[in-house]
Amino acid sequence: MSRRFLEKLAAARDALSHTHLDGGTEAVLEAALDLLLAERDRKRGLVQKPRPSPARPSSRPRHVPAEVRRAVWKRDDGCCQWTVASGGICGSRTRLQLDHIVPAALGGTSTVSNMRVLCALHNLLAARRVYGDAFMDQFTARTARPTVRRDAPAESLFPARPAD
Repeated sequence: MSRRFLEKLAAARDALSHTHLDGGTEAVLEAALDLLLAERDRKRGLVQKPRPSPARPSSRPRHVPAEVRRAVWKRDDGCCQWTVASGGICGSRTRLQLDHIVPAALGGTSTVSNMRVLCALHNLLAARRVYGDAFMDQFTARTARPTVRRDAPAESLFPARPAD
């Protein structure tokens, strides 16, 4: 472990000394992980006491309300919903993002039925299928280009979702 890490660990042990009397490394790391996971859940809208929705919807078409974000993360169980060739789903829990099934730029709305959780790779693949490689290359590194099957059925791109 680096000196910097050990200094941070000692500072964290001191900061938690009033609530964690044993102050062991495991207790400090567990508290740090609890904070990290709570912050991740907060960003996903998965909070204990959600605030009520505003009376007026946002004027920004890409804005995803917290209640929609929360419902999509719960429905998709926090894993990538991309349908793979074998018929299952990707299931990755790494680098997850919310995706508009029908993109906002094409009139898609930020509703539970039009949103899904995708890993970064499959979100980029979906965008490349919709907008094409030439357009998407403006926003991504050349090395990040996933292979796009042009013969893939359209329903794999815009699968049917139950109504809200």
